[in-house]
Amino acid sequence: MNQRFTEAMEKVKEQYAAGRPLSLELYREACRFLPGGDTRTATFFLPYPNFIEKGNGPYLYDVDGHKLLDFQNNYTSLIHGHGHRPTVEAVQKQISLGSAFTAPFEAQLRLARLLTERFPGLELVRFANSGTEANMHALRIARAFTGKSKIIKTEGGYHGTTDVFEASVDPNIKKAGSLDQIKVIPESRGVSANALKDVLVVPFNDIERTRTVIEENYKETACLIIEPIMGSAGQITPTKEYLTFLRDVTRQYNIVLIFDEVVTGRLSLGGAQKFYGVTPDLTTLGKIIGGGTPVGAFGGKREIMELYDPRRKKMYHSGTFNGNAVTMAAGLAAMECYDQDAVDHVNGLGRLFAEEVRNIYHRLGLNMKVSGEGSIYNILFTDKEVRNYRDVAASHEELNKLLYMLLLTKGVFNAERGMFCMSTAMEEADVRFGLQQVETALTQMLPVIEEIGPELIL
Repeated sequence: MNQRFTEAMEKVKEQYAAGRPLSLELYREACRFLPGGDTRTATFFLPYPNFIEKGNGPYLYDVDGHKLLDFQNNYTSLIHGHGHRPTVEAVQKQISLGSAFTAPFEAQLRLARLLTERFPGLELVRFANSGTEANMHALRIARAFTGKSKIIKTEGGYHGTTDVFEASVDPNIKKAGSLDQIKVIPESRGVSANALKDVLVVPFNDIERTRTVIEENYKETACLIIEPIMGSAGQITPTKEYLTFLRDVTRQYNIVLIFDEVVTGRLSLGGAQKFYGVTPDLTTLGKIIGGGTPVGAFGGKREIMELYDPRRKKMYHSGTFNGNAVTMAAGLAAMECYDQDAVDHVNGLGRLFAEEVRNIYHRLGLNMKVSGEGSIYNILFTDKEVRNYRDVAASHEELNKLLYMLLLTKGVFNAERGMFCMSTAMEEADVRFGLQQVETALTQMLPVIEEIGPELIL
C-alpha cells in the first residue's frame, strides 16, 4: 500500500478512536458474546464501529456524544429517517393491540393493495421478512412456473445471502474470467458448489453478451434476476435499451424476468420499473416498505403468483413473522407518507447532491465520477465511464474507505463503499452540510489521491 495512504489512514483512525472511548468499551464487551463483536458484517469496520445511542430525523447520535448526518439510513431502508412520527405512532398503537397473529388481518391487505396499485408489475403479492427471503421465493416460483432450474444474474448483483445468489457478488476480477465467459465465484466459504451449478453470470449493461448466454441456455433457464440499478456494486445505472432488451428477450425465450427492487423501490412511486417504463414478470421488495422494521415482499403476474394460492395446493410458503402486525402497521404508515411530493423531495435532494459533488470535483481539479439516480448516489474514484461491476472494481476503492473514515470524524455517516442516501427527513441545509464535509475531506485527500491515482488529478 502507498505510504501516504497508510499514513493518512492510520492518522484518521487514531483521531476516530481518541474520540470514542465508550464505543471501544462496548465493543470489547461485545466481543465476549458476538464473534468479533458483530452480528451484521456490513456494519463492521476497523478499528471498531461507533455504537449508536439513538436516531432522530436525519441524524444519529453515538454513545460518545457525536452527532452524525445519516447518509446510510440503514442501507437505504429508512426513507423517512429516524423516529418518523406517523410510523412511530402506528407501531405504538399496533403493538398495544398485538404484534403477530396466526391469522390474517386488515393491514396486510391494505399494504398489499397499496403496493399492487403503485408497481406496474405487481398483480398479486406475498410478504416475507427480508429481501433475501423475497428473492429466494421469487426464484422458487419462477422455477415452478417454467419447469426449469438455471438462473442468470449479473456480475456484481446482490440479491441476499441464499447460496444460489451468493455468486459473483464481489469477485476478484483477476480470477473472474473474461466478460465473454465469466466464472461463477462463491461470495463466501460454505456456499454450496452444487447450488452454483445452476447459476450463469453476465455483465450488466451488455446486450450482446447477455443475448449469447440466453440463446445458449434458454432451454434450462427459469429466470433472469437483476437490480435495475446495481446497488452494492456502486449505484450503476442501466441504459433504457438494456432493460428493454431484457424484457423482450426473456419474453421471447420463456424466461421469467425478476426485478430486485429491494433498494430501487424508492426511485418513484412504482420503483425503477415505473421510472424506466419496463415491467418485469416478478418483483421483489424490502427496505422502505417495512417502515424501518424487517420486511420482504415478492409478487408479479397473477398466473405466476397463483401457484402460491393455498386453495390450489401447488406450493407452500409460510413463516412465523410473514406479514406480522407490527411490520404491516409500520410499512403502511411509511408508504402512505411516501407520496409523490415525498418522492420529488428526496430525488431533488439527490440531484442536488450529485450536481454539487461534480462542482466539488471541478473546484479541486479532480477527474472523478458520481453514479446513481433518484435519491441514492455513489462517489467513485475513477476517471472511466461506469457501465458494469468491473468498471467499479477497477477503481481506487481503497480511497472510498479513507473518505469514509474522514467523514466520520466530521459528523457525516455514509457507506464505506461511497454511497450516500437521502431521506425525507433531510432538508437542503442538511445535504449542503454533508457536501461541505465531503469537499473538506477530499481536499485533505489530494496528496493521497495524487499518489495512488494520478490520473484522477486534472
